[in-house]
Amino acid sequence: MNQRTPLYDVHVALGARIVDFGGWDMPVQYEGIIPETHATRQKVGLFDIGHMGRIELVGPDHLKAADWVTTCDVMAVKPGRIKYGILSTERGTAIDDLLVYADVDRTHLVINAGGREGDLKHVEEQFAAKKFDVKVIAATDAKDPNIALSYLGCAQHMLALQGPNSEKLLAKLVDPATDLSKLGYYRMTRGQVIGLKAIISRTGYTGEDGFEIFFDARESKRMWSALFEAGQDLGVKPIGLGARDALRTEAGMPLYGHELDLDTTPLEARLDFGVQLTGGPFLGKEALERQKREGLKKVLVGFEVDTKRVPRNGCPLLKDGRTVGVVASGTYGPTLDKNIGMGFVPPELGEVGAKFDVDIRGGIHGCTVVPLPFYKRTKK
Repeated sequence: MNQRTPLYDVHVALGARIVDFGGWDMPVQYEGIIPETHATRQKVGLFDIGHMGRIELVGPDHLKAADWVTTCDVMAVKPGRIKYGILSTERGTAIDDLLVYADVDRTHLVINAGGREGDLKHVEEQFAAKKFDVKVIAATDAKDPNIALSYLGCAQHMLALQGPNSEKLLAKLVDPATDLSKLGYYRMTRGQVIGLKAIISRTGYTGEDGFEIFFDARESKRMWSALFEAGQDLGVKPIGLGARDALRTEAGMPLYGHELDLDTTPLEARLDFGVQLTGGPFLGKEALERQKREGLKKVLVGFEVDTKRVPRNGCPLLKDGRTVGVVASGTYGPTLDKNIGMGFVPPELGEVGAKFDVDIRGGIHGCTVVPLPFYKRTKK
């Protein structure tokens, strides 16, 4: 039986179509992918992201522990800041991608829903092998008492507000001491939302301005209702996974299992900003350094399809009739009114303007490489 967030009944009552996503029953759409995408880009969308995994590290070595298993030089991240990184293998490939939150006395890792158990097992094994000096602060499946890891997937819920009206909406509900206008992109703060203690971060998965809120899972329905009601005059809409995927693809953001996997490195996925090779040692660093010296065999590109057909994950990419790559993600981009995709090709086809074809169910359609991201919001 699939897992469900505490808001499952709320989604059903709102008319959501429920699908399986990484072992979770989640809303794929309410009103429809296109109107939900437009609502997020133009006003504000409310997302249930309670299926995401959370790992919390505490103790004297919480920074060293996070630094070893991720690619993003956690030791250099100041409290209150957030970094995108990769949970990497010894080969430099990706077990998952994640956000690292540097708190005052602990480090938070936000991971993908489908990787929760595997990610947890991986970091447990790595922490035990390195014998980091950390403490357990909550119940955990970890066997080694030295592992400072509390798995917060059930105790803590997450909601996201995304879109140009998200700050106006959330400002109605935060405590007076929390000035959202001063919270920068990829920054976090602790405050109160509807009187509940919360972590608030200016992050998201849509390419829009927005926030992600961490709070007590027992208050999920009350928090959702408060945000939904407070946003009625601002055009708030509930947003499902379908629009979320279109939004993140338009914004050129990776999805694990598509742009990243156990056979793909972040360098091949053009996620160099999440890899700090000038920092200290981390698992997979030597492999990534070697790959950078020797050159890449494949690179991720963004492309537009020259026809009205939509590319999908797994479609072959062709050059002169020969398969040279594969589509990682593809969709109709409602904001752009274009059929777009991201895929892996040889480096010689990785430049903007390069031409190749995509095989969509036996039909051959021309493609042109374009800059990523496809969509970039106008910042204030």
